[in-house]
Amino acid sequence: MEPKAFGTVLALLVDPAGKPVRGGGVKGQLHVLPGELVILRPRRWEEIVHRVANVLMIGSLVAVVANVVTWRSMAVVWGALVAQGAYWLALPFRRRLLEPVPLTAAGLDAARREGRVAIRVEASKIQEARPPEPPKKGFRQPARIVLPEGALEMYLSEAQFEEVRAALGR
Repeated sequence: MEPKAFGTVLALLVDPAGKPVRGGGVKGQLHVLPGELVILRPRRWEEIVHRVANVLMIGSLVAVVANVVTWRSMAVVWGALVAQGAYWLALPFRRRLLEPVPLTAAGLDAARREGRVAIRVEASKIQEARPPEPPKKGFRQPARIVLPEGALEMYLSEAQFEEVRAALGR
């Protein structure tokens, strides 16, 4: 059976006490098969695209503030304007990178061989699947997949959570 793609999620592995597991936090593509749930790390070039965009945004802001205090140069303002333009013009492309990327079983196996699997949970180990809290003002609890060794918390909408549960066969 082919994996079902759900797009980019923020996920966190926690121990039974609810404390984050070292190296257990990831932003990646969620794929679900009837027997397992897999979160894949982004490809290296996708990570670089997002990091460069963040450097452009933060760098331009820091440069303008430093320019106001020290240099007072129009060249810095123009450079910051170009960096901001690149950041905003790349936004649609960066958003498309976050959308679901359907994979075949062979594609998922290739991602495993490349070492892109950040989190893998066998459906047989899932003790309970708790939906996320309904939308509210402020912080809300994520969806929680309870495991014998802790839990996997993911930020999903209620509809996505129900789709994930159905894809797992629960």
